[in-house]
Amino acid sequence: MPKLHLKRTPEEEAARRQRKQEKKEARRKRRHHHYDDTERDTCSAHSRKRRRCTTEDPLESERNGPQPAGSSTSYSGHNRHKPDQDELRAEMEDMRFREKMFDAFADDERLDSLEARFNDFAHVPDRWKTSSSSKTKINIYEDEWLKLDPQAMDDEEYTEWIRMGMYRKTHANEYAEQQRQKAAQASRRAEEKTRREETARLAKAAEEERKARKRERDARRWVYARDVYHTKWNPDNARVDEFGFSDIPWPVLQAHREKDRSKHSSLDVVAVTVDELTVEAISAFLLPGGVPEGERSRKEVLRETFLRFHPDKFEGRFMKNVREREQEEVREGIGRVVRALNTLMGE
Repeated sequence: MPKLHLKRTPEEEAARRQRKQEKKEARRKRRHHHYDDTERDTCSAHSRKRRRCTTEDPLESERNGPQPAGSSTSYSGHNRHKPDQDELRAEMEDMRFREKMFDAFADDERLDSLEARFNDFAHVPDRWKTSSSSKTKINIYEDEWLKLDPQAMDDEEYTEWIRMGMYRKTHANEYAEQQRQKAAQASRRAEEKTRREETARLAKAAEEERKARKRERDARRWVYARDVYHTKWNPDNARVDEFGFSDIPWPVLQAHREKDRSKHSSLDVVAVTVDELTVEAISAFLLPGGVPEGERSRKEVLRETFLRFHPDKFEGRFMKNVREREQEEVREGIGRVVRALNTLMGE
């Protein structure tokens, strides 16, 4: 195998000059009969230098190239310690191969990541999408689609736009039938919507009318009950015949029934009980809306009612005319009314 001749580095060139100088000095000394001593010193120094070179890294020797040749004696010793060039070259080739493989793997990983990222934005044509993956399904019978500007469409939308236009031209009769059915269906939906709206409006009007009649009837009933109450408590209309619990004008709505046109009560018997003589019922009857009717104050209305149902006065004036079997019930009712009035007067 031919020997490689590489360019020397500045350090190698300096070492080469040093060796030349040493050789020149040795020749000069030999001429002065000091050949034996000088030769022995030069060889020992050169041998030490060669031994240091052989301990260096083989890769460093490969990069720096072969050292310049010394004397014939030292060169032969150096060849005996020189590493195998084929082995060094094989190691270098293996290292270069490993570096290339490492770079190739790094490139593959980078390309795989780029491919995965680009695949996230892969476009799938609408005609190849399933019903679950497609957000909006193009309807070839929709007129709004063909009214769009084709310059604002992408390739897929433009293809569908052309396909729809061609379909309508080649299936004119079918398209006309579809339009007729579509118009009829829209007309039916409009009629049904109008009918539902009208039905809802009539139902709402009927409900409002029913509530208005009920409010009017309730208001009339309250007015009638209060008129009857005050009329019965008029001293000129004081009863002298026998009466019972239901005949007493109690200050609650349930004690008074509105009469019909025949002047008869709507119910034969006024179903008022002691349990209905509550604070709430008496307050709603005497103080509608929390204030009394007319110009009288709250205190005056409650005081007047208290005097009418005072236990001692009622006992002396009316209890003798109450049926004997209902007197205990009347006394209990009087007590409830008085306690309710005391509660209202204390508020």
